[in-house]
Amino acid sequence: MTATARDGVGVARGCDGRVVFVEGALPGELVTADIHTVDRRWARARVINVIEASPERVPVACEHHLEGCGGCDMLHVDARAQMQLKASIVVDQLTRQSVDAPAPALRMLDADRGRTTVQAAVVNGRAGFKARGSHDVVIPEDCGAVDDGVEELLVEGRYGPATGVLIRVGARTGERMVVVDPTIDEVAVPDDVMVVGRDELDQHRRAWIHEELSGRRWRISARSFFQNRPAGAEALVDEVAEMLEALADDGPLVDAYAGVGLFAGTVGNGRKVTAIERSADAAADARVNLGDGAKVLRIPVEKWRASPASVVVADPARSGLGEAAVKPLLSCRPRLVVLVSCDPSSFAADARRLIDSGYRLNRWTVVDLFPLTSHIETVAAFVADD
Repeated sequence: MTATARDGVGVARGCDGRVVFVEGALPGELVTADIHTVDRRWARARVINVIEASPERVPVACEHHLEGCGGCDMLHVDARAQMQLKASIVVDQLTRQSVDAPAPALRMLDADRGRTTVQAAVVNGRAGFKARGSHDVVIPEDCGAVDDGVEELLVEGRYGPATGVLIRVGARTGERMVVVDPTIDEVAVPDDVMVVGRDELDQHRRAWIHEELSGRRWRISARSFFQNRPAGAEALVDEVAEMLEALADDGPLVDAYAGVGLFAGTVGNGRKVTAIERSADAAADARVNLGDGAKVLRIPVEKWRASPASVVVADPARSGLGEAAVKPLLSCRPRLVVLVSCDPSSFAADARRLIDSGYRLNRWTVVDLFPLTSHIETVAAFVADD
């Protein structure tokens, strides 16, 4: 293996020069692998046997992973090495975009209790995770990657003829909710759990739980985006706050893709804040969470008519900002843009756009928001060139 691809798999070259992406392989390793997908220019394979192991490889203790569960795809990598590996993936993407970046900071989570939101498949009434590279479902008897309140509903909950279930808990409030797809027939969960069907949400039923973090209580609706664990959300808030303290004045702040108002309600305190969110449910949550502390606009970022601001904090979906969002966000002439990204490729492309628009990548951090997986979260500060 010569490198790591952006989805965390090893990269090798076949005898014919074709790039081969090898799932479960690490840089520097010699492995035997089974090729399962072939394209004109690349192929994809899975490790069968490790002949020469990387020193960063560790034994996998999770029996469900060994059965094929696709939930945690970096269990074979030492925890510290995972962070270095993730940083190297992002650096590679930045290099491909010709972005000159300083060395990143690495941040692991404090007091993490596991994921508090899980999307699971349902087979014969039981919840489970899709197997790697397959539509098969692995039904777990336990799961150390999730919060205890989630684990109980994942393992012991029964969901009748449903095809899927979203499990969401407030780790620090004890509130729990399951959203069953398509309807709630024959669901059996503890009495404290709010149960709602996708069909009910489609008919405009409102359902939510609360979570506590960064000294505040947050309403989170069934269809609102929220970070997958409070420890991760707090880590992001802390990183953004440190960047604002070091690089920003006390002028107005725009929270773009605001969700339930996480950044507007934390780093935005003491500032004039505009929160922009296109989701009706998330915007409604933001209005409740922020009260009179921010102006909440329920519109796509791309349609925002900019007003002057000193700081933009943007936390877009995996596809990133794109040219359509960069233009209105920069038209408010912020001195500082903080970009929170969950995809290395779109992060690098957006970094290139910001640099081409007169900004400089001042500092950035890889946050371990998704431990044991190849998912990567970055927080980066871009400062306007004087």
